[in-house]
Amino acid sequence: MAKPPGLGGANEGARVFSVTRWDVLVLLRAAAVASVALGIAWLVTAVTDEGGLSWGERAGRALPVTPLCSAVGVWGALAPVRARGEALALGALGRSPGQLVAAAVAGGALISVVAALAVGTMRSVDVAGFFPTAAHANAWHWRDGEFVNPAEGLRVGADGVPARIAGPREASRELTAIPPGGRAAAATTTALSGAALAMLVAHLLLGPGAPSEGRGVPWGMIAAAIAPIATNVGLFQAAAVRLVPAMTGALPWLAVVVFAVRLYRVPS
Repeated sequence: MAKPPGLGGANEGARVFSVTRWDVLVLLRAAAVASVALGIAWLVTAVTDEGGLSWGERAGRALPVTPLCSAVGVWGALAPVRARGEALALGALGRSPGQLVAAAVAGGALISVVAALAVGTMRSVDVAGFFPTAAHANAWHWRDGEFVNPAEGLRVGADGVPARIAGPREASRELTAIPPGGRAAAATTTALSGAALAMLVAHLLLGPGAPSEGRGVPWGMIAAAIAPIATNVGLFQAAAVRLVPAMTGALPWLAVVVFAVRLYRVPS
């Protein structure tokens, strides 16, 4: 009697664990959902801003939410897999939980990696949004019969009507005190947090001991996602006022990545 596929010798096991068309489709689905989520975030930012911003400034406001979009992408890719029972079928053929979610995690995290590359290499992308306390004192000054705010690129004349200062807002960038290494720290944080959140969401859905219906709220996993967000914001604020190096803001997410990788070492 012939053996079922994947239950034979080592060669058959290697074939089961190789990248398949299913993996490619899941990866593309996760990347597509994450991209759509990021596009929606970009549109919301563009609609709600004050207008007159360059694309780099808008990117700087939208790209910090890319890791959340990566998590949404993983959810969009794996939720149908769980609902249709595909994970059970592939698990029966010998796939481990880590191999089941690898494609979705890669597709979701890919969007964050691309965003991180844009943040790290494109000087036109504003990273002030990562350092919320980087701008300090009131920048309004009385000059030539009108109030001028070079930090915001605004002026108010005798008629009391605010108007944009003509030309690029170089003065705004000068007064926004991005800490040394801030761009590299923002890029590293974007990549690490995207990978971390993607792995945590994948574990919630299909990982070893994933919470099933009726087992209660996975508070430990929720804390693993919320704690680094709060810590990262606090460290970036401290870096903005030169209390700590900027790269320390990426350390909480590095810890979460290590934690998430270890989750998949638990026997299924």
